[in-house]
Amino acid sequence: MNDSYNSTAAGGTNLPGKFIPEPFGMTVARLTLFGIVFLAAVIGNFFVFTASFRNRRLRTFSYCLITNLAISDFVSMFWVPFLLVNEQLNAGWIYGTFLCRFINPTQVVCGLVTTNVHVAIAIDRYFSIVRGRLSKSCNHSRYRRARVIVPLVWIVAVVCSLPTYIFRELYSLTLKSGEKIEFCLESFPLMEDSKDGYRQMYSVFLFFVNYVIPISVSTALYGKIILHLKKTKLERKKLGRKFSQRNSATSKDAKVCSNNLTELEKRFISMAIIIVMIFFFCYLPYQVVFLLAEFADYATSWPYLRILMSVVYFLTWLPNALNPICYGAMDQRYAKAFRMICLSFKDNSDSGSKNQTGSLSRAHSRRLTEEL
Repeated sequence: MNDSYNSTAAGGTNLPGKFIPEPFGMTVARLTLFGIVFLAAVIGNFFVFTASFRNRRLRTFSYCLITNLAISDFVSMFWVPFLLVNEQLNAGWIYGTFLCRFINPTQVVCGLVTTNVHVAIAIDRYFSIVRGRLSKSCNHSRYRRARVIVPLVWIVAVVCSLPTYIFRELYSLTLKSGEKIEFCLESFPLMEDSKDGYRQMYSVFLFFVNYVIPISVSTALYGKIILHLKKTKLERKKLGRKFSQRNSATSKDAKVCSNNLTELEKRFISMAIIIVMIFFFCYLPYQVVFLLAEFADYATSWPYLRILMSVVYFLTWLPNALNPICYGAMDQRYAKAFRMICLSFKDNSDSGSKNQTGSLSRAHSRRLTEEL
C-alpha cells in the first residue's frame, strides 16, 4: 500500500492550490531523516542476509524467515530514493512505463512479504513451543520447512499484488503551455454505481491482508506462547523441578542442546514480538490516514493532507531500519555475526599490511567463528 502516497502526491499536482505545500524546513528535515533511514536499512539488512550465508547456525527455519524479511526490506528500501527524487521534482512521473509498472507494485509485494513473514514466524514459534516440537531444531532438517514456506510467502505476496501490476498505467497530460507531463497511477475498471468501487475494494482487501489479519494472528499466537511459558514456569516451580547439569555424557549433550534452545527461543520470541510491535505502531498512522483519504470526502479536501501523508509515509519505512538493530541487540548469534562481518571488512582493508592490529583482528575473528 506504499504506492498510495505516490498516487496521492501525483494526483495533487493536477490541483494547484488545493493542498498547502510542505514548508521548506520540514522538507529538508524529512529528506535528511529519509537519508539516515535509507543508509541504516540498506547497511543493516545487507548485514542480516550476509550473516546467514556466512553462519550455518543462522540457516534454521526461523532465521531463514528473518533473512527473507531482510531481503524484502532491502529491496523495497532500494527504490525509495527514486520515489523521493520524483516527488521533489514535482513534474509527474519521470522514469518511464516499465518502472511505473514495477517500482510501486514491487513495494506492495515486499510489504506483503513482511507481514507474511511475521505470521509465519509466529506460527512456527507457536508449534515449536506450545505444541512441543523443539526437538526438530536439533536435527539436520533445517531446510525442510523453508523449502515449502518461503516460496509460499513470496507467491502469496505476488498473487495479492497482481492488481497493482495489472492496473497501473502511465498517463500523459498536455498543459496549455504545450508541456507534456506523465503520471503513474492505478486505473481500476469502473463499476456501474461507483467509479472508484474496485479500487476501494482492493484497498480494503490490502488493509485486511497486509495489516489487520497479520497483526491479529501474530498477537493471538504470541499471547498463547507467553501464557504457555508462564504456565510452564509456574508448574516447574510447584513441582520443584530443576534442570540438572550433572548427567552422563550422552544425556548431558541432549540436555544442553535443549536448555540452550529454550533460552534462544525466549530471546528470539522477544525479538519477534518487538519487530511486530514496531510494524504495528509505524504502520497504524498510515493505515488510518489512507482509509480516511480513500473513503472520507472531507479528508481529501483538507489542505494539510499531503503534509500529513508525507509524515505517515515516512513512518512506514522506519521498521526497515529498526529491524536489523533489533536483531543485533536482541539476538546473540546476529550480534556475533555482525561483528565478524565488520572484522572481515577491516581485515580486507588491511590485507596489504602485516601489523599487529591486523593479526589481533584475525585472531578475534577466529575466536568468534569458534563461538558461533
